[in-house]
Amino acid sequence: MPRESKSAATIRRRRVRSPRAEDKAGGPSKKLTLASSEDELESKDEEMEFPFQNVPREVSMIHKVIMSRKTLFSGLLAFRVFNALMIQTAFVPDEYWQSLEVAHNMVFGYGHLTWEWRQGLRGYAYPLVFSVLYKIMAILHLDHRVLLIKLPHLLQAGFAATGDYYLYKLSNKLSDQRTAQWTLLCQLTSWFTFYCCTRTLTNSMETVLSTAALYYFPWPGRVNKASWKYLALVAAAIIVRPTAAVMWLPLCLWHLSVQTEGTMKTVKAFLTVGISALAISLLIDGNFYGRWVFVQYNFLEFNVLRDMGTFYGSHPWHWYFTQGFPVIIATHMLPLVLGVWKDREKTLFYVMLWTISVYSLLGHKEFRFIYPVLPIAMHYCGRYLHQLCLPVPGSKNKLHKKLKSTNKDVGEMQSDTQCNELTAEGAGRQLKHRNTGDDVEEHIRTDEEPKAGVNLHRQVPCAGSNTAKYEDTGYSSKTSDDDETSGNKTPSADKVISQRLSKGAQVNTDIETCDQKTTNIPENIQEKQRGKDASFRNVENKLDGKKRTRAHVARWLMVFLVLTNLPIALYTSLIHQRGTMDVMKYLYDTSRRRDDVTVLFLMPCHSTPYYSYLHRNITMRFLTCEPNLDQLPKYVDEADHFYTAPQQWLNTTFPDTNSTVPSHLVMFNALQSEIQNFLDKFNYHDCAKFFHTHIPEGRVGSHVYVKCR
Repeated sequence: MPRESKSAATIRRRRVRSPRAEDKAGGPSKKLTLASSEDELESKDEEMEFPFQNVPREVSMIHKVIMSRKTLFSGLLAFRVFNALMIQTAFVPDEYWQSLEVAHNMVFGYGHLTWEWRQGLRGYAYPLVFSVLYKIMAILHLDHRVLLIKLPHLLQAGFAATGDYYLYKLSNKLSDQRTAQWTLLCQLTSWFTFYCCTRTLTNSMETVLSTAALYYFPWPGRVNKASWKYLALVAAAIIVRPTAAVMWLPLCLWHLSVQTEGTMKTVKAFLTVGISALAISLLIDGNFYGRWVFVQYNFLEFNVLRDMGTFYGSHPWHWYFTQGFPVIIATHMLPLVLGVWKDREKTLFYVMLWTISVYSLLGHKEFRFIYPVLPIAMHYCGRYLHQLCLPVPGSKNKLHKKLKSTNKDVGEMQSDTQCNELTAEGAGRQLKHRNTGDDVEEHIRTDEEPKAGVNLHRQVPCAGSNTAKYEDTGYSSKTSDDDETSGNKTPSADKVISQRLSKGAQVNTDIETCDQKTTNIPENIQEKQRGKDASFRNVENKLDGKKRTRAHVARWLMVFLVLTNLPIALYTSLIHQRGTMDVMKYLYDTSRRRDDVTVLFLMPCHSTPYYSYLHRNITMRFLTCEPNLDQLPKYVDEADHFYTAPQQWLNTTFPDTNSTVPSHLVMFNALQSEIQNFLDKFNYHDCAKFFHTHIPEGRVGSHVYVKCR
């Protein structure tokens, strides 16, 4: 193609850009034409809705935070900090006794170590994180009780935000950005995640590490990072909690089985990371235990091979499927089931099913044990909510047909409207052109873009006009007859200028004729055209409305998830089981006023935090509940022995008034009637009372009582 023709084609493409191209370039939107209507409809099929579009400014701020990766982590961190500050209740003893209590003992020299630490079942790697924080606070003389309680939770909030961020990246990697946004919203609205993620539990850290490892896992068909990254995170998760190996065993084996190239390199990475992690774990634990201890093996041997965890309670094999998982997933179960059903890629679902099934084989079961699979479930929830925002296949056929019909009718009237819209502009350009002929000739010869002042001929269509129509060809001014006779030959520059100047008078005549015809359009024709345009716009609005209706369903489902999860999250975080936390504040204040404070906790073992929440080296005692490690016949732990006959146990432990009885007794209200004689004998009276739960069960009462003498 000659250079002149190629430049002309470029100019034409620029002038007839579709409305969609105008929108992308930031230009004004135009009315859909027949030539671009089907293309735009096809492009609209690829568009997606988001729950925070077209909403008040306060809510759209959330949209802005989620849409920008620069602000995403900051927003997540702020949310999890707020989450951590909202936690005012107790969940399970391990959040204190297996992390903060150990760290307090490591740094300040006092704090109770449970029997697991004497048996070498727990690793020091996770408590070491908090001991570093405690040490810094001690050096800076900031080791105040409130800071010792809050800062570890804020640190865990940072870990939780990192887990949220990697869940977003994982969902984006496996699906797309909009799915990742929905997944993140589901994660943030999960009541159990809100309740558990900022607690200092090894399960919380295991969940963060496993989620990040899933992102770096070499998923087939995706751009993958180096294998050592996910292997290092998996190794860290196993060091923190050895049962993390349950979830990662099938994934690692699958990675090795599908590896087609560089198998030896992958095996080398497995060995290098595994040996390095084991060496680090042995060094850390050996340093604090004072001997070489293989914690990971001891933990698995005790809890899995010997199943000694049943000492603390057992459940039927189906408990995770019928109670455990349905409770932690709550109302997200609906989008989860539908998301798994509709999604073609079910690898993560199989991982989740495998993990829950293996844990079901163990007798001792807890909600927190399966917490690491919850982010996977949120991904499938996000997949379903995203699919709700996509048009249903075949749902637009009727609208397409109606749009084509309406567009065809609009096209019949297009020549009438174009005349009215372009006459003045065309006249100005034609008149200006006659005064800039030299400039035009210069650009024709040099094959450059015309200057701002240079206006080439533009087609001025007019209904019923028999004048020659000028085609905007950039550097060529041929008529249709010229095209037929010249064989697409490009005329010389002199001929072009001559043609344009000689036909100037005719163009003016055409413009005047077009003005006359436009002003003489009958009213009924104009009314008909307005009706056609309105019908055309209605079809477009109907088409967009169809999409909004599907996104509307997703929004309402998200509202439902918020309304059902938020009350549970607030109740469990602020109200349920808070008495055992409040009583520690009372004991701290009392110990500052009195020097002779001694405390006896007549409660199920490890019901309250200990020195890590008191930070006062006073004498305290609680009822122990160690398992039968020595395999003694008819073994009964101290707590069970006490609750079998509370009054008898107290009389045996404190036989007379000369005995060293504690100054304070802490118990649940359910116990008071059974030990009233002992309370009267030693002149105990009520000192404090704290609400604990609306759901008392067994040995746990609704209130915590403090008796003092």
